[in-house]
Amino acid sequence: MTRVLVLGLDSADAELIERWADAGHLPTFAALRREGTWGRLGTTAEVLHVSAWPTIYTGARPGHHGLYHAYQARAGTQALHRTRVEWGALPAFWQLLDRAGRRCLVMDAFMDRPLDDFGGTQVVEYGTWTWFSDPGGRPKRLYRELMRRFGPYPAPEHSKVLTVPDPAWFRDQLVAGARRKGEVVRWLLDRTAWDLAFIGFGEPHGAGHYLWHLGDGSYPSHPAALTPGTEHALRDVYRAVDEALAAILDGTGGDTTVLVTSGDGMGPNYSGCHHVPEVLHRMGLFHGAGVGATAAPGAAPAKKGGLAAAVRQAIPLSVRQAVTRCLPRSVHYRLSMKWVNSAIDWERSQAFCIPNSNEAYVRVNLRGREPRGTVAPEAVGELLARIGERVGELTVPGSGRRAAERIFNLDQVFPGPERPHLPDLSVTWDPVARTLREVESAAVGRVAGRAGYEIAPYYTGNHRAAAFVAARGPGAPASIPADGHIVDLPATVFALLGVERPKHFEGQAWASRPRS
Repeated sequence: MTRVLVLGLDSADAELIERWADAGHLPTFAALRREGTWGRLGTTAEVLHVSAWPTIYTGARPGHHGLYHAYQARAGTQALHRTRVEWGALPAFWQLLDRAGRRCLVMDAFMDRPLDDFGGTQVVEYGTWTWFSDPGGRPKRLYRELMRRFGPYPAPEHSKVLTVPDPAWFRDQLVAGARRKGEVVRWLLDRTAWDLAFIGFGEPHGAGHYLWHLGDGSYPSHPAALTPGTEHALRDVYRAVDEALAAILDGTGGDTTVLVTSGDGMGPNYSGCHHVPEVLHRMGLFHGAGVGATAAPGAAPAKKGGLAAAVRQAIPLSVRQAVTRCLPRSVHYRLSMKWVNSAIDWERSQAFCIPNSNEAYVRVNLRGREPRGTVAPEAVGELLARIGERVGELTVPGSGRRAAERIFNLDQVFPGPERPHLPDLSVTWDPVARTLREVESAAVGRVAGRAGYEIAPYYTGNHRAAAFVAARGPGAPASIPADGHIVDLPATVFALLGVERPKHFEGQAWASRPRS
């Protein structure tokens, strides 16, 4: 049996790592690729990007674990919600290993929460990009000692980044964060008895969202005059992570198998999800705030939202952002969900979008699933086909290229007991089409608005399905199968630790190299 160290790099992009490792900028990754095993992986992020980590944790796809985004609908409620991690229907693999008697250390797993029935060591939300619970750890004395020794994580959490951050400052904070994370991890690994350690690095996530345009000369918001030293800001963050990995790997013994992985990556933000509510409105399916201003003549006027939405719009954006920075995170999310839900006219809407800045998530207001549902179950198939057809017809003016890359029916791709909580359609966008301010079709006309990077949260980089795994050590797989998938990772860890895999695992363990 080998010890297993899993290093999860949140939204680290396989294509960027391959390019920069080959060019000599990421020597640790270059060594992993040269001396260990490297492979691209299939991922559920192709359909629902935030589902990748819960899929890795549980060894099951979203139809069985139920987590897919920071905002979700829940069957039986007529509302959109800030996601609660405890909605996940399956345990993380380290919980199962803990019950099997394996000693586990978990730090900064994205979309994790404190576990009361966990006998291992856990650090939650120290340096993750998006918090789903409050920072802390078990045992509590360890977390207190961590904070005393190393202090707070230097980079901001996602909810505190309300405007486009200064690129040099943001780059420097993330670089400092990666270095701090490396120091903390080395300290934890040295002082803790463990068979499995799972460590998350959140720096590639924020860097990909806000620094992409600096290194992409073709991106529309690429600065005409770059701040000196920021032209490689995104690469600088990856290099800092690469250096942290080097220090961690140098401290691991020969009995440790290391798996470095990410469930999705980052590319340029050419998402068209912000145009879909208007498309649904012109189809007569969605009514609420923010749609109908450019509707075709004769279209019914849209309801502009409830009192909460009206009050919010009356307050200048700069004031709202200043107030939000001072609010506790839980209050901020509670208020934002009130505004979102008050902006939907449920009684008149047959379909609506779950808030997202990447894929478009369309959900039918289904009678029996939503308390105020307006669509009969027998009409859902035809309705989804019609929505898929209309969205699929959208093109980008000028090029005429179709904006949508793929449209997924969730009944078909992710069946399972948690399917009622998922969207009904997911739309991914063709980056070659370069969707920005306008889309059009003969059926709905031209839909115009702001580009994705001009709308909060102001991303210039966005998620893409560029997952990978790198492995080294005595149990490293000989190769990654051509159909290797992120869902295989827990099964592989269980095989390495000599624990029988649970029945709900959907993946397969990768065969280790023969030992000499």
